[in-house]
Amino acid sequence: MNTDLDDVPATETIPADALTLRRPDIPVTLSELAALKGEALEVVNARVQVLETLRKAAIRMTSPEDWLLFKSPDDQGGQIVGYLQDAGADRVRDLYGIEIYGVSRPEKVAGGDPQTFHYLITGSGRCKLTRQVVEEMEGGRSSTDDFCKGKTGADLELAVRKAARANLDGGITRELAGMKSVPLADLQEAWTGTKKRIEQCRQGRGFGTRDERVGGRSEKAPDVDPPVCPHCGSKGVYRPAKNNRSAFYGCPNYGKHPDQRFIVNATDWERQQREKNGAPAEPAPAEPSKPAAAPLSDTDINFG
Repeated sequence: MNTDLDDVPATETIPADALTLRRPDIPVTLSELAALKGEALEVVNARVQVLETLRKAAIRMTSPEDWLLFKSPDDQGGQIVGYLQDAGADRVRDLYGIEIYGVSRPEKVAGGDPQTFHYLITGSGRCKLTRQVVEEMEGGRSSTDDFCKGKTGADLELAVRKAARANLDGGITRELAGMKSVPLADLQEAWTGTKKRIEQCRQGRGFGTRDERVGGRSEKAPDVDPPVCPHCGSKGVYRPAKNNRSAFYGCPNYGKHPDQRFIVNATDWERQQREKNGAPAEPAPAEPSKPAAAPLSDTDINFG
């Protein structure tokens, strides 16, 4: 049996036996699976195993810095998913055998002033492993993106054009490899046994404001200096009260010292700081009676 996909003509009829149909690149219909009877499940399971193994290996090749995490609102479940950025897509493209072709010339779209413009580019791609194809996908970047800061003239033009092409390549790879929205558990499982940690990933929408994501003060935090983590020296990040849980400060880099917890009750800390500075503590507003605050769990202090 010829296993080199490039040597199989598109018009060649491939025998529909159980061994051949285990290959993910071989099209199969329900009637063909039904004809295999007892071997049908073996074919399906073999395909699943191949694709799952490939996906796990691809994620394992990436670095935490290649991923951008997004979190849904707490009232919608608070699920966290990872988005593979363009640099990470470069790492997994060859593993999937993804080819990019039919790339257009970059098209410049002018903005309001000479320093503001966009570049758009289109192209198609195919995956040799699964034989999936995507056509005329778009990629693009803008001169106002962060990576363009400090660049002008020809340097700015070149940077935006190159980034637009990288965005096209990344988009095609994410589409064919299924890396647009990866559950957090898949990243954790693939990195088991390595030094790669979720806490090293970049945080995007859903993890507070930009300032909060880099350790700044939350707008809801008390107007006092936050406590400092004794284990790593990071400023504690304020987390408001939620359900039966009291407001508290925790270390944003807790993943670097998981066995050394740092949790400070926000109300107690505020009172101590005001007394330390000679100011009378502000009386807490009266609240209706409610059950005692539940103890903090690992989930409560998870900062992403």
